Amino acid sequence: MTVLVVDGPFDAGTDLIVGELASAGLPVFRMDTARFPVELEFRASFNDGRWEGALANAHRSVELANIKAVYWNRPGTFRFPGLSEADEHFARGAARIGFGGVLVSLDAPFMNHPSQASAAEFKPRQLQVADMAGFATPRTLVTTDAQAVRRFAELIAAPLVTKPLGIPVVSHEDGYEQMFTRAVSLDHLAGVNVTTHLFQERIVKDYEVRTMLIGQRCCSARIDAGSEEARIDWRTDYDALAITPIETPGSVESSLRRYAAVMGLSYLAADFIVQPSGEWVFLEANPSGQWAWLNSPGLPLAAAISRTLEDWCTT
Repeated sequence: MTVLVVDGPFDAGTDLIVGELASAGLPVFRMDTARFPVELEFRASFNDGRWEGALANAHRSVELANIKAVYWNRPGTFRFPGLSEADEHFARGAARIGFGGVLVSLDAPFMNHPSQASAAEFKPRQLQVADMAGFATPRTLVTTDAQAVRRFAELIAAPLVTKPLGIPVVSHEDGYEQMFTRAVSLDHLAGVNVTTHLFQERIVKDYEVRTMLIGQRCCSARIDAGSEEARIDWRTDYDALAITPIETPGSVESSLRRYAAVMGLSYLAADFIVQPSGEWVFLEANPSGQWAWLNSPGLPLAAAISRTLEDWCTT
């Protein structure tokens, strides 16, 4: 039995998981789809209702039938150096449907299955499912209309924040720009009409929480921000953060399990604001949310993930 790990080569969390699995004596085949087909070979045939074959790189190989669990995070896109743009487009599509199609058809549990993880990234859907699961959620507007933003702010009578939709990184000729949650000035709404924007009421907060659901286990970290920038988006100022492991309230655990069941996820990282009243307000849930920066003896996240994968292999 083998755990298939599908990710890019430089993810700190994945490195920790592979180390935990190795310590447990469980074989691992780690791969990145960006290495196919130059450094990664495979063959597969469909017999008696399942795919049979093997994956191989320069160091090891694994029979598809021996893969009993899959950890799928953020692998790279298929690359075909030397081809024309048109030929590369064709080759990438064939690799995605053929090679990728075999991988996502493996008879093994996934953390997370890429199709379900992709569907779970849509923030409007996240809010809808969170509400159905019993969470309080912020009042939200999705629009391309600046006047609608002003009417929304007047209606809710509260300050607004805006959050990036899609990949929160903009590539420029001279580098990359990270996009964060930021406060909204109603006098500066130029560009809203260019594409879809998400606006929310700015929730009064005591502190924030990131909760990781791993299988059926919840692990929560309280995040206290020590700067104004971090109070709007704690990713802007990690040095100003105080992190404390905390217990997850039973009602939050129950709602998060309902949320994960609807989304078809076995792992997620959910972000909450805890108000002075003690109410937890759901913000979003990332199916591939980063967690390595929180991994510690008090929050043994790598061990929890690897134990779940190990359990899948032995049941």
